[in-house]
Amino acid sequence: MKQSTEVSRAPRTLSIHRGDSVKFEDSHPSEPGQGVRVGQILGPDDGASHLSIAIVELEPGGHVIGHRHPFEESFFVLEGNPLLAVADHNFSLCPQDFGLVPHAVGHAWSNPTDQLVRMLRVHAPQPRPIDGRGKWGVFEAPETQVPTQGVPVDELDPAKPYVGHFDQTDMAPPGSISMPGYHGANVQNVQIRMMVDDLIGARHHAMFIVQFTPGVVDNAPLKTAKEHFHPFEEIYYLISGQTRAFCDGEEDLAGVGDLVFAPVGASHGFAALGTEPLCWIEVQSPMPPASGGFTFHTDWTRHTNIG
Repeated sequence: MKQSTEVSRAPRTLSIHRGDSVKFEDSHPSEPGQGVRVGQILGPDDGASHLSIAIVELEPGGHVIGHRHPFEESFFVLEGNPLLAVADHNFSLCPQDFGLVPHAVGHAWSNPTDQLVRMLRVHAPQPRPIDGRGKWGVFEAPETQVPTQGVPVDELDPAKPYVGHFDQTDMAPPGSISMPGYHGANVQNVQIRMMVDDLIGARHHAMFIVQFTPGVVDNAPLKTAKEHFHPFEEIYYLISGQTRAFCDGEEDLAGVGDLVFAPVGASHGFAALGTEPLCWIEVQSPMPPASGGFTFHTDWTRHTNIG
């Protein structure tokens, strides 16, 4: 009979990837074309198992040729006005537009303007070699041409799928969290606007806007999100405000342009600082279960732990 041994587990901790340390690469193989740069923020080398996150920049006149992936891609336009061809649709995008490129769907990009385009790009599941070739999962889609024109986003038109636009007026009043996987008061003063999810065809990941209203309790910043963990990966890309992040007794600060990564099982909580609303783009992969997806420490300390 084999003797039982203690299982050694690597620590699962929160990490912060600073926006000012992102290194960009010209002619990156994940975006085949001209005048395009990719700054990889998060991937398998950073402990991620499901997500690959990058900033993509398109110079004026730049383009990405038609291609497809054996995974999902989503995006959020940070700056500029790119054109997107996806399936048989061509869109003219603007800042705070977002969208999904479904699994195996051909797509291409161009920047016909004289201004730089910057986008947050998500791949889920992560790219990997297929048949021993290709690190980035990029395959030709010759039927998808580089777009030269497009129509604006119209979320009310069912004939224009895959894309949407975020506006501050979309936000409901601050309150307790209510989303797939958890409803309750452990996350307060929060506003959520779903963007990429199963309603527009995503199966492997979700992307949404989260905004917290800063508050103070007993002269200390209110923990708007109490410390918790869950069985999926999560990233938070900050677009306004500042936060203090908590993880098993450790604390750190993050601001605009930083990306916070919570691996599977990593404990994390947040407090919004200052007076400006804390706003981030959040991505989860795989998608949370319908219930029981979040475990909050405070909920379980009232029970007796016997093992």
